[in-house]
Amino acid sequence: MRRELLDLHRALVESERREYERSRGRLTDRAFLEALIGVSELAWLNPLTSLIVRLEEAVEENSGVEDCVAEIRKLLRPNAAGVGFQRKYAEAMQRSPEVVVAHGRAVAAVGREES
Repeated sequence: MRRELLDLHRALVESERREYERSRGRLTDRAFLEALIGVSELAWLNPLTSLIVRLEEAVEENSGVEDCVAEIRKLLRPNAAGVGFQRKYAEAMQRSPEVVVAHGRAVAAVGREES
């Protein structure tokens, strides 16, 4: 499950980078990382990032994994008519086949995981 979630996160970040650079020009890796951390336009990724970190901690502590997985399942529901993460997630899926593939793998992984 960890690998699939990280692959999804990576696909989303790469998709956002392409979109961000389309309007601003090419950025160095460091400049994009700073934008990813500090620009509100990219903050929509934070809920997934935070849940991945929480899941890692829960697995390490062997406590709260089920709750974390349940939150991830709820989060990974794209909705073009929604708000926040779900809307931006749906947009990313529309423009990036890599995100669609990674989404499928992540949903399958969290759906089958019994921790």
